[in-house]
Amino acid sequence: MALTLRRRTLLTGLAATVAAPSLGRAQGRFADKTIRLIVPFPAGGGTDVAARLLAEKLAPVLKARIVVENAPGGGGSIGYRTALNAANDGTAVLLTSSAIATMPFLYPSRNFDPMNQVVAVSMIGSGPSLICVGPHMQVRTLKELIDLAKSKPGELSYASAGVGSGLHLSTEVFIRMAGINVKHVPYRGAALATADILGGRIDMIVDILTSVRPHVGEGKMRALAITSKARSPLAPEYTPANETVPGYDFAAWFGVYLPGGAQPALADELQAAIATAMGDATLKARYATMGMEAGSSSPAEFRTFMASELDRWGKLIRELGISVEGG
Repeated sequence: MALTLRRRTLLTGLAATVAAPSLGRAQGRFADKTIRLIVPFPAGGGTDVAARLLAEKLAPVLKARIVVENAPGGGGSIGYRTALNAANDGTAVLLTSSAIATMPFLYPSRNFDPMNQVVAVSMIGSGPSLICVGPHMQVRTLKELIDLAKSKPGELSYASAGVGSGLHLSTEVFIRMAGINVKHVPYRGAALATADILGGRIDMIVDILTSVRPHVGEGKMRALAITSKARSPLAPEYTPANETVPGYDFAAWFGVYLPGGAQPALADELQAAIATAMGDATLKARYATMGMEAGSSSPAEFRTFMASELDRWGKLIRELGISVEGG
């Protein structure tokens, strides 16, 4: 089954059907507790905002107090380790991005093993990126970009937010599947990368909707395609890259976990409450403005999806020979 279909299955109403029977128990287990919602990224970033929006709707469902605790650094690994060391009784919850599927391979000496060290509870959403070129580029379609790159192997460049970042890996998948050779220029963060795209010093970038869409709207960048396998309801005006590069599909995603050793029943009850919170129309709308399609999944389905993502990114990172130790 295609990755996009698996993601969309995770984000369907299936979770809502399993939520109703266990909701009362979820309220009983979590009621009156103070829950640490651990976010492995800085305050104000996309993962942090997603966590705070969810906490606002989840707290009254659980009848609990939720405190967002930022533990940034190490590409998400510091917050991940914080969650591993936390109690597994439901008073600590991890909310992180798809970086959890790349950490074990980017930091091999740290022995990260998400399939066994944390308990998958629910995905909460995913969002595609746009493949964009700078204003100095004359190409108007993805095919034209690929043809240009093939005529000038190694001469075009793409920017990323650093080695091993989502921007880096999503672009590497694209250029490999397209059969082109484009030079990677890593930056210390997406903002610096974007600045050089706008300045005409770098040719292309694959970045999330909220980062590049404003520049595209102002005519400072040109969007050639969206990285979802089909047209996205978040940005239906953009043609999927899959129509030019068959099989290409990329989206950042976000999920909720409990520390390892947490009882399966606790995960089921937390997922039931998340499904209820995610049904809030206001929350869905606010996530949409972030470029994220909201939803929830059962723990079993999320665990299966996690395994497929670990396999996918592990293979790519090993092929690229990337290791980001220290940091």
